[in-house]
Amino acid sequence: MSTKSFQAFTQVLEGIIRYFKWVVLFAALLIVLSGVYRVESNEAAIVLRFGRLVGNTYEEQIKKPGLHFAFPFFIDEVIKIPVQTVHELSVITHFGEQRGLIPTNVEENAYLLTGDNNVVQLLADVKFQIGNAAQFALYSRDPIKMLDGVISGELTRSVARMNIEAVLTTGRAALGQEVKRNSQVILDRLKSGIVITNIELTDIIPPRVTAVHFMEVVNALVLKGSRIQHARERASTMIFEAQAEASAYRQSAISDQNVRLTGVRNEMAEFDGIYDQFVKNPQVIIAGNFKQRAAAILAKAGGSIIIPECGGSPIILLP
Repeated sequence: MSTKSFQAFTQVLEGIIRYFKWVVLFAALLIVLSGVYRVESNEAAIVLRFGRLVGNTYEEQIKKPGLHFAFPFFIDEVIKIPVQTVHELSVITHFGEQRGLIPTNVEENAYLLTGDNNVVQLLADVKFQIGNAAQFALYSRDPIKMLDGVISGELTRSVARMNIEAVLTTGRAALGQEVKRNSQVILDRLKSGIVITNIELTDIIPPRVTAVHFMEVVNALVLKGSRIQHARERASTMIFEAQAEASAYRQSAISDQNVRLTGVRNEMAEFDGIYDQFVKNPQVIIAGNFKQRAAAILAKAGGSIIIPECGGSPIILLP
């Protein structure tokens, strides 16, 4: 190789080395910057370093909204979880037709069995949030599938203790609350990190082959409830009228009692006054009382003539 060729090769090699240093430096900078990440306002994040959760306490493990730094991607793995978002899940395990099934009989369809041996299909809409991001991300491969299974199981257990009337009418709200409460206990025990906010039973219907008979039962239950309500309203009206009439009789009796008591008190006062005068001068009181009563009798008779037995002159008494 000539001297000129060697010098040219050396210059090219030096240029390559110089640019390679910049490339390496740029690549290193990119690797370092790859550890910078942002957690949005509705999120929380956890960091796995070589597959292990970083942090000893829950506060250290959970990264709050803002900018954070982790080691490069081949060392640290950042998992973001939308903890502030309200998620929805439709539990269709017991609502076979929703999944496109066309059953020819009850046995081929998804359903629930009530405590009085009736069959219903039930669709539940579940709303939930992620309460513990670390548990949600690490303790289950498929937490949503776990949630679906837990709620399906609790629906089966709860409906099996109720009769069909309660499931359809009066116990519907209580059923949703019971399933929510019991499911949350199980999810907490399984460390799912899920918090159920609401369970709504959107559809409770019969299997297609029993729909006609089912609707007859539903209509009968509605009619029963309507008549019971009408009877209660009628009973309430009659009781109110009876109470009003009793109150009127009571007030009338009290008024009459007061009038009679007043009259009796006046007579007693008059008697006491006459008695005091009688003690002092009995003859005067007897004579006066006799005259008053005689005058009262004559006033009713309109006048009388008294003829003595001895044949004396008659005495005319006027009122």
